[in-house]
Amino acid sequence: MAAPSSQPESWFSAHLRRRLYAYRAALTEEWSESTIHPDFVHGPGLPASAGQCGVSSAWLLHELPWLLRARSRYCVGDILVGNQTLQFHCWIEIGNPTSPHRWVIDLTCDQYELLADRAFVCDRHSTLTALAIEYRARLRLSARELRHDPVWHRTQLLAKGMTRWLARSNRPAEL
Repeated sequence: MAAPSSQPESWFSAHLRRRLYAYRAALTEEWSESTIHPDFVHGPGLPASAGQCGVSSAWLLHELPWLLRARSRYCVGDILVGNQTLQFHCWIEIGNPTSPHRWVIDLTCDQYELLADRAFVCDRHSTLTALAIEYRARLRLSARELRHDPVWHRTQLLAKGMTRWLARSNRPAEL
């Protein structure tokens, strides 16, 4: 994904990361039993993000500026970290799905112990694979297709809370 020629990629990345930090903090406040994936049961010791990857990624896809949204996909698949597979996860990819230069954005990576040291992932696929972290999508949905996915209802519940947060806070500046 190339930033406009007048704005180098580092500028774009820095602004996106600032926005993602704010979003992640707000999402944490809005996650609830009504937004968690039905297969997850919060027990002692599970991070707050466990089971919230689908709704968080779906919400983020729709929150992205139109140009980015048009080039983005909601992904469901696995993450390979070293020789371990972290199964059934959701994230966003921006750019050509076969390009090593596509961006991976994962707001809930910390639900896995192997990635718990990260607030979120916002890196190119090639950068992550060089670190022995590979996001492998089994399913990619556009913003329009996502409206027919089972995650959509829970995403709408999350969106209501996030709308209130965005109204109360200083909404992060546009990219």
